[in-house]
Amino acid sequence: MNHKKSWISALVLLFFTVCMVTPFTTAGEAASNEPIKMNFSGIMPGGHLQAELNQLFCDMIAERTDGRVQITLYPGSTLTAATKNFEGVVKGISDLGMSCPLYTAGRFPVSEIFEMPSEIDSGCVTGKVYMDIYNKFKPKEYEDVHVLYLHGPGRNVLSTRTVPIRTLEDMEGLVLRASGGAASTIEALGATPRAMHMGEAYAALSKGVVEGQFAVPETLKGWKHADVVKYVTVPPVSTSSCQYVVMNKKKWNALPPDIQKVFTEVSAEFPDYHGYVWNYYDRAGLEYFKGLPGRELIEIPASEKPEWEAAVSPVIDEYIEEKTAKGIPAEEILDYFNARIEYWSAKEPPIEVSVQWVEENLLDK
Repeated sequence: MNHKKSWISALVLLFFTVCMVTPFTTAGEAASNEPIKMNFSGIMPGGHLQAELNQLFCDMIAERTDGRVQITLYPGSTLTAATKNFEGVVKGISDLGMSCPLYTAGRFPVSEIFEMPSEIDSGCVTGKVYMDIYNKFKPKEYEDVHVLYLHGPGRNVLSTRTVPIRTLEDMEGLVLRASGGAASTIEALGATPRAMHMGEAYAALSKGVVEGQFAVPETLKGWKHADVVKYVTVPPVSTSSCQYVVMNKKKWNALPPDIQKVFTEVSAEFPDYHGYVWNYYDRAGLEYFKGLPGRELIEIPASEKPEWEAAVSPVIDEYIEEKTAKGIPAEEILDYFNARIEYWSAKEPPIEVSVQWVEENLLDK
């Protein structure tokens, strides 16, 4: 009799155990099938084609993972400020982030090379060179995140409100917005740099807080700066800039290998896409500027280039000395930087390729 009771008790216990475990197993399986949700903090305002490109990245990830990954884009620094973007990714406030290293002076010593005087004249070239430098030197400045891809614009121009810049002497005493390492170049050319991120520039220009700025032509239309400046000068010596797209390291490490593979494959396409947009905007920015009444585009002749080069040569020397003292092989990086600029400039597609890609993939949507 006792054995019979024990047998019945065991069956009852097994029944209840199955009833209790089965729902939890099903819920666990259901949870594993839920999409991986991420957020993406971008600095470009909504409607800007670079922000549209950020959204295209999110859409392509969702499509190629069959909806297993869903990324919500927060453009215009609405999730984290431009100056806090990178640390926001490091700390997990945002899963992905895109911003400009020059907004955080000293944080990206190798990337600052893009703010040195160089022959870069195209966003397509900048993206290729930036990726080459990252892959060859693996800068420590990015060790706290997972780098998805790197890109950047072409060369900067000088835009001013009331003072036309026709010679090097015209730079003397002007207060110009210039961030990061570009501020050193502006100072070497005789002007006074005023650091601020792009989101502050329009107000500063319109109110006369600064006389002008040193930035890519894209800003003339993309950020409407042409509305508040009268002159644009194309100098014989200039600098560029760069931007990163990175992911929180813990978030990356937690992703399944097949999803990591998708991120890597999609990311490999985007330096070129950003280059197309930078090039498109540079042309569009200058055309927009020239189409406004009372505007003047000034191109300083190549014959004056030696004078401008002599003025900025100490900036390059200082970069090498300062970074070498920090244990960075600055001279080797600079030589490689210039060699890759020459290499990729020879392979740069014509502007019509950039325009066609943007029109077909962003403007027609």
